Formats: sequence, C-alpha cells, structure tokens
Amino acid sequence: MKTRLIHTAIILSTAVLIGCSCSREGNSGDEGGPTGEYAIDKYWSDDYAGAFGIRTGTPDGDALKMFLAGEVFYATGMNCFNLFTQSFSNNSFQMRNVESTIAVLDEHEVPVVRFSCIPYYATEYSIYFDNREEYLTTLDAIATMADEKHIGLIPSIFWKPSETAAYFGEEYKAWGDTESKTYAFMLEYTRDVVNTLKDHKSVFAWEFGNEFSLDADISIAGYPELSAYDVRTAYKGFAELISGLDPHGRLICSGNSVMRNAQYHLLHNKNWDNDSFDQYVEITGVMTPEPMLGMSEHVYEEDRVFSDKGTVSRDEQIKCALEAAKANGKVYYIGEFTGPRSADETLMRTNYDIYYNNRVQLSLMWNFALRGDVEWSFSANGEMGQLAFSLMREYNEKYAQLSETH
Repeated sequence: MKTRLIHTAIILSTAVLIGCSCSREGNSGDEGGPTGEYAIDKYWSDDYAGAFGIRTGTPDGDALKMFLAGEVFYATGMNCFNLFTQSFSNNSFQMRNVESTIAVLDEHEVPVVRFSCIPYYATEYSIYFDNREEYLTTLDAIATMADEKHIGLIPSIFWKPSETAAYFGEEYKAWGDTESKTYAFMLEYTRDVVNTLKDHKSVFAWEFGNEFSLDADISIAGYPELSAYDVRTAYKGFAELISGLDPHGRLICSGNSVMRNAQYHLLHNKNWDNDSFDQYVEITGVMTPEPMLGMSEHVYEEDRVFSDKGTVSRDEQIKCALEAAKANGKVYYIGEFTGPRSADETLMRTNYDIYYNNRVQLSLMWNFALRGDVEWSFSANGEMGQLAFSLMREYNEKYAQLSETH
C-alpha cells in the first residue's frame, strides 16, 4: 500500500519475485524450451499441461529470469488490495463485490493481480478463526473465478505484519522468534492458504506481505523494535514452508518496498546516513533470503540517494535495482508503482517507458478498487480508471512483442 515512513532530520512520518521451491530451473520437462511465444498466451492455451505459475531460470547463464509456461515472462498488471477482503461482511461472506471486481479485471484484460490475503486489522482476525472453513472456501472460489477468466493472482499473505503480532499480544520483533505465537500462526495460516490455492492455475506466485522492510530498525525514531534479521527469519520460514507445500515450485515474493536510503546504516549503525550502492545490495540480500528468490520494490516518487552516487534518476534507480537483484541471485519486480490518483499521464508513461526499456519483467500499478474506496485507488469508471487500464493494455501489447528464445 502506498504508505511511507520518511525521515526529515530525525523525524519520521508516513500478499520474484519469487522463489522456485526446488531449483532455479525455468523450464521443466513438460514445458519444453522457449519458443518465443508470448508466455501468457501459451500458459492459458487449452493444450498447456506444464507447471503452474511463475518460475525462475538462467537461460543465458547470467541473470536469473522469470518464466511462465517455459517462456521468458513479461507483464504489467494491477494491485487490487481488497479483492478478497471486500467479501468480509459482519463475520460472514458475500461475493457480489468480488464477482463484480473480477468482471472488471476481465473486461480490461488485466493479466496479473496482487491482493491482500488477510484482514487488515487485528480486530478483524476473528473472521478467520470463527469461520475458517467458509473463509478458505471463499478464497478458493476467488481463485476458481480467476482460473475461468485467465487472471493471474499474487496473494500477499500477511499484508500488515504488525497487526498479526498485535493480535497475539506480542512485540513486533516476535516475527523473528521461531518459538513465538506470531511465528507459529505464520506457519499455520500460510499452510492453510497454500493448501487452498496451490492447485489453481491462476495462482502465479506467493508473497509474504506488504512493505515489511519499512518497519525494520526504526526504533531510534520511536517505532516498535524490529530488526532486519527478524524480517529475514520470518521470510525464510515462510519460503521454506511454501517450498515444501507447492508442487509447482512457484516463485515466492517478499513484498518489500524500496530499501530506505539508510537501511544498512539503520541496522548496523543506528543512524540515518545514506547507504552506498554496495550496502544497498547487501541489505537487500538480508531481507530477501533463500529460498525466496524475488526482490520486490515499491517505486513511488521519493528520491533515491546513495552515498557514493548521490541522488539518482528514476532510470538509474531501476538499473541499480536490477544490478542488485543480479548480484543477489534474485529476480526483480515492482510490486507497486504510482497510479493515476497521484500522477498524470506524462509521469505514468515515463515510468512505464523506464520499466519497459530496462526489461523489468513484472510491474503492478497501485490500485484498482471497485468503488475507488481504498487509499490512492481508482475505480474503472471515470477518467483515472480509463487512463490506468488503457496504459496497462498498451504496454502489455509491447511486452507481447518481446520474444526471447535463449
């Protein structure tokens, strides 16, 4: 979600992407080698019988890449934060808004959707505990609709990790304690979600949650104590569990935002000094542990600053991110970027061009909501929604022309 904690002097204010569970091979034997066919078209064809979801491989022996149906994968899609949570209604479930949302996504040819897979607030968790069977049946029904409409899903499983710790009455750093109630629930809930969804073709990837990285090591500004190492422990346990549950070896995501300009220094030196590029690479690796192969960033309009490079352009920022992903043996994706509620067409097109020209394989705009009632969201009706969907379709047509047969 488009939330940021930005420090000025000493003051702060403010679901590849993905890891193959068993190997880094992009192409399984039943998929065959790359043919240059557009990955999404091949994947949804009636005669495709290969592995489900996005996988990873190194076709050129160099940087890790995303594959779908054995083809190098490119797409731009949408966030739809409340795709699942809008079904919650007074401790029960209703599908009307979900069905309408799926219909809009289908109408506008959205190929990939990232969504929250858990209630936002701890006070809402009872809907899972009191209605577990119906809760999971509702999630399963959403994936079935996505199967039918050929919409790829990225469930972000712990959208607001602080709320999970709060529900169990534990400190935020309990995420890093493998004996805590928070960590135990992470394993239980992840198992429920993955076992519910793993046999759906529409599930493209798994994501831990939303911007967990932003909460790390900012206790010096009065925020709850949470270390980057706590984040790493939670991510590692999450990814290892999914690796054993998912027979298709789908890619596993973090959901991180852009690393703070001082992320390394906050962990090691407890100060706000800007990190060097090498320190950025290192801290990114800390918070994208094996077997999680996906390096997530949420790219908005804040300045990206390095101690050895100064303030870099957006194009240079993306180049640095891709280089960091390569150095860490990860794939890079943009889990959120600026949508029409906070940018005009010129800025949105500029960002799209940068992602396309740098061959960013997956980018997801923030955020479509049926009624436009989520932070910084747009509905399908009206000028903003028309702009967002039109640009997405235009750039997906460009991505469809990229054929890599390595």
